[in-house]
Amino acid sequence: MILRPATNDDAHALLALYRAADTAEVGRPETSAADITDLLHAPGLTLGTRSLVSVDDTGITGVVLCHPAPQPGQLRAQLRVAPGDTATALARTLLDAVHHWTLTDRAAPNSPVTLFQLPRSPAIPALRSAGWTKIHSYTRMIADLIDHTAPPTPADVRVRPATSRADMATIHHVLETAIAGHWNHHRRDFQDFLTDQQQRDGHDTSLWLLAESAGNPVGAVIARAPADRAWIAWLGVLPEARGRGIATTLLSSAFTRLRDRGHTTAGVDVDTHNNTHAIAVYDHAGMRPIGTADQWRASHP
Repeated sequence: MILRPATNDDAHALLALYRAADTAEVGRPETSAADITDLLHAPGLTLGTRSLVSVDDTGITGVVLCHPAPQPGQLRAQLRVAPGDTATALARTLLDAVHHWTLTDRAAPNSPVTLFQLPRSPAIPALRSAGWTKIHSYTRMIADLIDHTAPPTPADVRVRPATSRADMATIHHVLETAIAGHWNHHRRDFQDFLTDQQQRDGHDTSLWLLAESAGNPVGAVIARAPADRAWIAWLGVLPEARGRGIATTLLSSAFTRLRDRGHTTAGVDVDTHNNTHAIAVYDHAGMRPIGTADQWRASHP
């Protein structure tokens, strides 16, 4: 086995690695080519110095990367290992690299680094032995767009796409207000948020949708449409406007636009313990859960 930095030329092999791991851990391949593109082009990632792939005669057997997290002052790691007898040992080796990178890149002592793993990942024993702690869980949900039927729109509510920078700034403000107070949310200014969204595969400003009631913004959704899988990136309804079916209307509008682009499904990752009952909101819109992923965190003195 050799360890070397990842390159963009590894995309196909990494997709095969992730899909093999998916199948072993949840019984079906979930990772898309768009996911791998996002992985290799994560904001702030320097592939040459903050990534490693393990390679043997069969190909790439593991990968680890480290880059700034969306939350200021934090780091985010990405780790995946192929199923097999040596998977846990390989995960330990790759986590050693995360430890080294964290000591170099952290904003301050004890700055956290987080990563996500499926509950049955062979990396879990390695995470525990290295002092990582499971802190949260997310549920992945999916909608079938082929048979989607739009529900009645609430009275006095209309949904429209953003047509200007001002509209996009309004959508950002609505989302920031709607999710303020969430345990993992850190407020970002509009330009920082916009730059991040523009770097995501499938970014399309016509999928930034704003819900208005009596001319006032009340909710927003941002969807993405990479070639191989549609995605709900952001959804929020202002607290005073909740309970009127606005979230369902926004999701339905996004689903219709995604279907018109040729997509047959759309996915979303939802905080399993969200105090706004987000899973119920997505369920009401016709989405169904297909699995969970756990968030792990480590802090290095």
